[in-house]
Amino acid sequence: MAVPGADLLCVAVGLLLYACAVRDARLVRRLRREGVRTEGVVVANVVDRRERNRHPTQTPVIQFHDHQGYVVEFTTAIQGVGLGLATGRRVDVRYLPGESQKARVWMRRHILGPAAGLTLGGTLFLGFGLVIAFS
Repeated sequence: MAVPGADLLCVAVGLLLYACAVRDARLVRRLRREGVRTEGVVVANVVDRRERNRHPTQTPVIQFHDHQGYVVEFTTAIQGVGLGLATGRRVDVRYLPGESQKARVWMRRHILGPAAGLTLGGTLFLGFGLVIAFS
């Protein structure tokens, strides 16, 4: 017996994840067109050590100087196995002028990864919602 409204909840979450993926893709497109290219340095790796997490993930912290000379630090938009960056590594960074906190590491996996993950999650939730609704 299915919980009433579970199908609508799954569909809503799926659509929300799709909307977030579109928003992320629009940001990447703006970065390609209007973004300022610079070089950043990985200054730290923050480790997520939750008790339930057997395989802790590392989130790189990147530091760069924006076009006004300010030091900006940000974390990557995606984390996971094989996506970490070694401390001290130099990476290409793009950011929007006047919005330097909207920066991205300019590597294919860090550009496409967030939108791909959100799209996959949205598809799963939408699929589960449709299965629940039609069963």
